[in-house]
Amino acid sequence: MKKHIFTSLLFLGIVASAAAQASGEKPYTDNYIYSGYLADYKLDQATTAFSAIDDMLQAYLPEKEIPLPRELALVSLDQLLHDTDNDGTEPFYNFINTRMLRVLKDLEKPVTKGLRIYKLYNDGFIVKSPKATVAIDLIPGGSDAKPFIADSVIYGIAGKCDALFISHFHADHANLNVAKSFAARGKLVIAPKDLWVGVDPLIQPLEKANEEFEVEFKELDLTLHVLPGHQGDVYNNINVVEFHGEGTVAQTGDQWGNSADLKWIDRVHEKYDIDVLMPNCWIDEMERVIRGFGPKLIITGHENELGEHSIDHREAYWITIKKMEKIEDINIPYVLMTWGEWYDYQR
Repeated sequence: MKKHIFTSLLFLGIVASAAAQASGEKPYTDNYIYSGYLADYKLDQATTAFSAIDDMLQAYLPEKEIPLPRELALVSLDQLLHDTDNDGTEPFYNFINTRMLRVLKDLEKPVTKGLRIYKLYNDGFIVKSPKATVAIDLIPGGSDAKPFIADSVIYGIAGKCDALFISHFHADHANLNVAKSFAARGKLVIAPKDLWVGVDPLIQPLEKANEEFEVEFKELDLTLHVLPGHQGDVYNNINVVEFHGEGTVAQTGDQWGNSADLKWIDRVHEKYDIDVLMPNCWIDEMERVIRGFGPKLIITGHENELGEHSIDHREAYWITIKKMEKIEDINIPYVLMTWGEWYDYQR
């Protein structure tokens, strides 16, 4: 009897699906019948998956040892972000903006000791100390017409920061709309040499390129040390930010493919006491760079840049996990974060 009831219900579902297709209506209600509606199926699947991943990542926050549920959530996120059908969809926009709004809310909270390090889209970071909050390579992603991170969120974040530092001119690290948002809120932007010259008095291109120098921010109790890195032949400032008394962070931008730089990178630890190194996850000779900087903690960036990259260069979180497993003998802990997460560091 039960078998006949089930068969009848299935038949009615198929008939309802066919009738809905004929009328142009979506075929699913509480029964979730998607036959013949692949796009709707994938959209609802992404909605469910992004939501479940977000819940899991909130339940298992960033830490030095990745628990299995968190690793599974990150690997699942890789799969969603490596399916180009999800690019620019409402579930994706909801996911990233929900997480950025959490950052915006948390930035209101004071830091009483050490550093709070936020990871944003692509290679963007915010570092907050008891006296200063600086952003590095903050971009919205997407296009100017439809950014991944909403303009209102970027504008809000700019209001919570004291300054923006930019490593180099590539669009996945430098965004003029973001720079203008900072300037509109009365915040200083330190740009690479020759970038955005004359746009706004608060957007200040550096006077030098391809050499080491420093900029003092006495009112923020920090010093910016600029190291002359490169992405191939393109000059790429490695920003070393010293928050006096609290810690020093180094963000490498797109450091890659310049063997001459590796020779001086080998000796960075002799001059700078680096607490947290934030390398791009695809930096060449990762182990050598880490040993050169000699940090106490590693937080990678640049995973899952959607942009114009094909999926083989979207740099999955699982790839970072595998890379770090190969160099465990250096005995320097690392924290793997995704967009909209943060980690507290204290000396």
